[in-house]
Amino acid sequence: MLIVVCFLAACQFKNPISHSEGGGNTESTIDIYDFSFIKLAPNSKKKQDVDDLIKIYFIENDSSLDTGFGVDIENELVYIDPRVGSRGIRRTNDDPDEINNAEDFIDLVEKYEVQNWKKRYADHLDVEDGYGWELILQYADGSIQTYSGSGIDMEKITPSNFYSFTEDLAETVEQGLVETE
Repeated sequence: MLIVVCFLAACQFKNPISHSEGGGNTESTIDIYDFSFIKLAPNSKKKQDVDDLIKIYFIENDSSLDTGFGVDIENELVYIDPRVGSRGIRRTNDDPDEINNAEDFIDLVEKYEVQNWKKRYADHLDVEDGYGWELILQYADGSIQTYSGSGIDMEKITPSNFYSFTEDLAETVEQGLVETE
């Protein structure tokens, strides 16, 4: 009985925003709020309030060239054309840039009704050598919603308002950059 009580007490103090990986004595804890691990965050199981949006990760790939943004709304930072890994943004020597319009990104997600997009867009030729994109929205509870598309037929692999959204996203990043001297 004492073991069960200790186990239940320990479970209460488990950090719900981190994720353990590895095994044995080399087990480590990762921070799902860190862009380096955003792809390992749990998928949201409920409809999220857009005002709870804390990060936007958008990347597109045309054959071999990755371009995109990682926007940290809470800290008013943006990673421009970050190197991408299987877990998220890879650490680089480049520091993120400051932005002064973080709330504008929430407005974009709401304006384009991104949360109503399909999770996956693909044509029957879902190939790696065509065009691909991925958008991850992370919320205050640490969970994410992921949207993506890949293939050759652009009409089939993107939502109808995709191009307007990505143009406005790039413009919002550019306009929000804080000039440094």
